[in-house]
Amino acid sequence: MNKKLTYGIFTILFLCYFMAYMGNLSHIIAYHEQHHLFLYTEAYFEQQLQSEGFFYYLASFVIQFFYYPCLGSALLALLLASVYGMVGNILRFLFGKEDWLHLSVIPSLLLFYYTMEASHTLVPVTVTVLSLGLVNLILWIFRRRMPLIPILQNTHIQQKKLRMGLQAVVLFVYAGYGYYHFVTSYNRSEGIMLKAEMNVKARDWDNVLKYTKLYLDSGKTNHLIAYFHQLALYHKGLLPHHLFDYPQTLGVKALYFPWNSDSRESEYGHFLYEDLGYINEAHRWEFESMVVWGETAPHLLNLVRYNILNQRPKVAQRFINKLKQSLFYREEALKLEASITSGKIEGMKNTLSGIEDTPARFANVINIGPELEYLCNREPENRMAFEYLMSHLLLSNNVVRFVENLHRFNRFSYPSMPAIYEEALLIYKLKVGEEAFAKSGFTVSPETEARFGRYYQLMNQNQLQVLQREFGKTYWFYLNYISPYGNKVIAN
Repeated sequence: MNKKLTYGIFTILFLCYFMAYMGNLSHIIAYHEQHHLFLYTEAYFEQQLQSEGFFYYLASFVIQFFYYPCLGSALLALLLASVYGMVGNILRFLFGKEDWLHLSVIPSLLLFYYTMEASHTLVPVTVTVLSLGLVNLILWIFRRRMPLIPILQNTHIQQKKLRMGLQAVVLFVYAGYGYYHFVTSYNRSEGIMLKAEMNVKARDWDNVLKYTKLYLDSGKTNHLIAYFHQLALYHKGLLPHHLFDYPQTLGVKALYFPWNSDSRESEYGHFLYEDLGYINEAHRWEFESMVVWGETAPHLLNLVRYNILNQRPKVAQRFINKLKQSLFYREEALKLEASITSGKIEGMKNTLSGIEDTPARFANVINIGPELEYLCNREPENRMAFEYLMSHLLLSNNVVRFVENLHRFNRFSYPSMPAIYEEALLIYKLKVGEEAFAKSGFTVSPETEARFGRYYQLMNQNQLQVLQREFGKTYWFYLNYISPYGNKVIAN
């Protein structure tokens, strides 16, 4: 009966851990896999031993199987459940009786709670499992008939029913507290951010919006979430229509990361530039990120793609050769290797391919505005560059330059003028007057004029709650109440 109970608890622990890693903690599996790259080379083995140690090497070996989330979840769940089994064996050897208090559950649960934070290395898991495995092996070799510590032999609990009842209570307490601790310790914000990142890499923009909205609906602001949210809006064709659905308290920083040597931001900066076709800038961000995070698969794959697009086959080949020494990225590396001669990558473009600026031009790493305008001039059909430029000008209160660049709007097949664009046009009209406005070639609809009349009335009456409820998603409300640059319209 005791063996059946032990096997039952082992199975329950395994299933609970597995479901957690496949569900709420799925980002943990993905995060570790994306930040480790195990190579089957002697040089990698020696480097790991010298820099991180054997247990880190062992942890990296395990993490490589996280490439498949189901396999990774099952493997990590099995390791944690095995801690329960091995600790139980040790206790039975020491005390000579079954672990009726099931104290062996505690180390397994503690390790599980430890893994709930993405920043926590899995080295303690590998150290614990390997150490317990060695102890169990030694005890099996030198097994004895008598316990080393002949106490707690249940002599005071002779009645079977009483013993079973106490075990049931103990297990109920473990289960209750375990669930409570999981719920209260779960880092929801981290989970949302990392799941949003996972879906950005997968180009699943619907899910990116799902997770960013979950975060923003809570009333909080986060630079990374804002950045992912705008990316998803663009790819869904919604950026000019929903830019102000949430308070843009970050201003232009909601669109991109100004270069400030932040290790976390450096990991994500390349997404925007890659999608813009600004491959040189994407390459710079990715290389800087690799310096911080190491030669992991995402960094190496991106650097291969960027160097192929930039016609640097030898550099691309160097990174490909590394990836070919891995278990799960070898096939992808071989596919990229076949693309070296063509210099093209499916689904990617290099907007500035073949362009040589004289004199040499250097990217503005502080302000994305000039880069977006540069891309628009070089590739007038670059819709992303246009929408991000217009969003940048609106968020920076630069209404005059917004109108000056609005002529680019006609290059694209928009069904109608987005509401926030008309709202900015009206602000410009009020600033420069009817005569100057007529030269812009644009008009403001009577409906927008009427809406502004209502907005102005509520603003003068200082009815802020009503104003926010009716106009909180307008450019007018952003300009007057939210913009971190004040409520003044910038002319240039």
